[in-house]
Amino acid sequence: MKSLQMLVLFSVLLTLAACANDGPKLSYSPQNIMQAVNTKYPAERTNLIYIGAPEGFIAPREAIKEVKDGVDAGKVVAIITALHVNTSTVIITGTDDDLNAATLARALTTGKEKVSGSKVIYVGGKESLSNLSKLASDAGVNIEFMDLPS
Repeated sequence: MKSLQMLVLFSVLLTLAACANDGPKLSYSPQNIMQAVNTKYPAERTNLIYIGAPEGFIAPREAIKEVKDGVDAGKVVAIITALHVNTSTVIITGTDDDLNAATLARALTTGKEKVSGSKVIYVGGKESLSNLSKLASDAGVNIEFMDLPS
């Protein structure tokens, strides 16, 4: 009887863990994204910055908190540097739209004085459109939003 209860408990926990990983993920294809941007802007040089997100239910939310708190600044620094150099249009995308938006938002606020006059193409969801548009405008950055190409 005890082993049957353990088996049922294990099955329930396994099912819950599988459901926790079924959150909304963006369909990321770097080739399709680069092709879509190059088709729209054939004469522009581009630089793709992909923001990877940890797997699981809690880890992506913790990653967003770390970016907002300034703890995880790797991709933030990469974005600021690419925008500061201003030799190409910077394309921002990744698997978790909330993390992508938080990372770009942090870069636009932290590097505000360094990124003016640059251009960003944000590929993904539009939930953060108004916030990112305002931050980009405040930083003097031209931002364009693109849907993920199929």
